[in-house]
Amino acid sequence: MVERAMLIGITLPDQQASSTLSLLDELRELVTTLEIDITHERQLAIRKPQAKFLVGSGKAEELVEEAKAHNCDVIVFDNELTPAQQRNWEQAAEDKILVIDRQEVILDIFGKRAQTKEAVLQVELARLEYNLPRLKSAWTHLSRQRGGGAMQRDAGETQLELDQRMVRTQISRVKRELESVIKHRHLQRKKRMTVPVPTCAIVGYTNAGKSSLLNKMTNSDILAEDKLFATLD
Repeated sequence: MVERAMLIGITLPDQQASSTLSLLDELRELVTTLEIDITHERQLAIRKPQAKFLVGSGKAEELVEEAKAHNCDVIVFDNELTPAQQRNWEQAAEDKILVIDRQEVILDIFGKRAQTKEAVLQVELARLEYNLPRLKSAWTHLSRQRGGGAMQRDAGETQLELDQRMVRTQISRVKRELESVIKHRHLQRKKRMTVPVPTCAIVGYTNAGKSSLLNKMTNSDILAEDKLFATLD
């Protein structure tokens, strides 16, 4: 079943509406890369960011109802959401709609595209560091749902601490593995430098045609698709 998404771009006080539109265009391509159907998009301008939802509570409720009316499975924000804001949006949607931001979309794409060990580890590290501050928000919401007393809160805090410690342990492990892979790559590079063979690089923005150019120049068969981050390594 294909997921359905509503895209939201919010113009902050120090931004131009044209910039928001441009970023929404790119977000549309990113979400499409994940093979998610986009039902519609909303561009909003706010005078002052609000702590709870970024927008006002009334506007947040309106947007959630709009997403439900379009049978959306996910709301995607172009703006970066704090862990608490992300949790507040999902709570407003009664946990029936997933709420993510651009950063999480990119992490999902990277997770699907990473092929080399170094790239896989880099994506895993980024995902763990992204999720770590969101653990507390999730546990706070769970505690409120249960409506427990002090003993239940203490139990929740203990489990939260265990979860945080586990994620930090995973982060340390991935960093060690990544450091080892990077050292190995540097050694290989030093060996290559001893051979008098020229090297070159193709540099450009995602989906600019780098892979297509390389295929043409070297008669290679590297994956080349009209998608953002089609190739990552």
